Amino acid sequence: MSQREFFNEDQNGKISLNNYAFKIFLENNQFSKHKPNDNSTFNLIKKDGIFLKIKDDWEVKDFVLDFIIKNKLGEKAYNLMTSKGNIFKRDFLSMLELEDLKILKDTKDTSYLMYQNGVLEINKNEYKLKDYKEFGVYVWEDQVIKRNYIDSDHHECEYRTFIWLISGGFDLPENPTVEEKHKYELAVKRYNSFQSVIGYLLHSYNDNENKAIILNDEAISEDPNGRSGKGIFWNALSHLKKVQSLNGKSFDFNSAFPYQGVKTDCQVLVWDDVRKNFDFENLFSVITEGIEITYKGKDTIKLSIKDSPKILITTNYTIKGKGGSHEDRRFELELSSFFNSSYKPIDYFGHKLFTDWDDKEWSKFDSYMVQCLTKYLNNGLVPYEQISLPLKKFQLELTTELYNCISALELNEWHTYEKFFNNYVDSVKRNSAKSKTAVTQAIKKYCNFHGFTFDATSNNIKIMIVSNKQEPTTKQEPPEIWDELNKKAGL
Repeated sequence: MSQREFFNEDQNGKISLNNYAFKIFLENNQFSKHKPNDNSTFNLIKKDGIFLKIKDDWEVKDFVLDFIIKNKLGEKAYNLMTSKGNIFKRDFLSMLELEDLKILKDTKDTSYLMYQNGVLEINKNEYKLKDYKEFGVYVWEDQVIKRNYIDSDHHECEYRTFIWLISGGFDLPENPTVEEKHKYELAVKRYNSFQSVIGYLLHSYNDNENKAIILNDEAISEDPNGRSGKGIFWNALSHLKKVQSLNGKSFDFNSAFPYQGVKTDCQVLVWDDVRKNFDFENLFSVITEGIEITYKGKDTIKLSIKDSPKILITTNYTIKGKGGSHEDRRFELELSSFFNSSYKPIDYFGHKLFTDWDDKEWSKFDSYMVQCLTKYLNNGLVPYEQISLPLKKFQLELTTELYNCISALELNEWHTYEKFFNNYVDSVKRNSAKSKTAVTQAIKKYCNFHGFTFDATSNNIKIMIVSNKQEPTTKQEPPEIWDELNKKAGL
């Protein structure tokens, strides 16, 4: 291509940019504009057949300069393009054609995983590998999985074993006790819940019933160390979907550009390792209405809920908040303490997950994740009986200091209220201590939570926490529990 196709040259050999020719040059090289919706600003995109990739301003500049060098357009052309920075600004590049492109997206009942050898179409009843040409639409390049899909037996998949272990799963003994039997059934239920969460996050369809997935640790600790496997859990998703993560410890909702690094083709957005006082209410509108992304020096892109990413939060702490508004927007899962700072997945498997896998293991992984997706499409998010979260939330509601002070009281013994209250005040900063009335209400809540009775003298000088625990009735004896579990679990 001659330089005169987007440069003008006068009789003295001086060149200048021909704006119109430059526009045609970029469009001939598959650059254009695309808007996620009518209410948003545009993205710069580049097409490669049916594949689309979002480009930043500097990437357009790199393409042009590289073209000048490869096609030997000369020093004058290179110097001109590097001296006029404004021609690579969004305002100037807005001259590109705006294209209305149909892009392959998940629907309510169908999900698509894009592999190198085709599109895996998944619904409630079946999944089938299809040719890209069958759909007649565009695909985001960054959403394409860089391997072939090969259907395999997923039962020996290492990631499946990992999910079983973080669910609290274990090998049931040949002659299990009632307690072991019950614990095993609880692990099965939590495992099914984990599978449904995997499927939910892989299904890139959103509606007003969306929830943020919150991963926490089962173990209760004043100084949680994590290392239970939350990072491995969400990194698995990144091998199938476009996942981006935000640093939960440093993330600031009040920042001018909190989502500066998030692309509009992101499918799962992770707040990783959020701090203790993470304000979940700041995500209410993102969960139910969609995300607003403001890039520095650019207009805001408002993504509808259907085009917004699923939300995953990992934390070593309890996310505060209660009531219907919170419960409707969150789905919480606890990871068992099987993996910890002293015993990591590499110690169990003998190698790193993902990076040390061969093609066979990847095939088993893909097949397992498809099974999770299918189960979600059939059953939705599957709840389970939470292990420690109710207690952790209750402690957060009372404050750890007050909860610990109440817990230290001997059951079925009278205690002088004034002494107890002073001990509590001494355990906290005096300006942050609750009032006597609030403390009394907290003791009553404590008793109600644990099934105790609150008793006090008429002049409120002494208090007693009465244990109401009774000996098990015949209905709670092992044989009957065993029979009931057999009926429910089919075990």
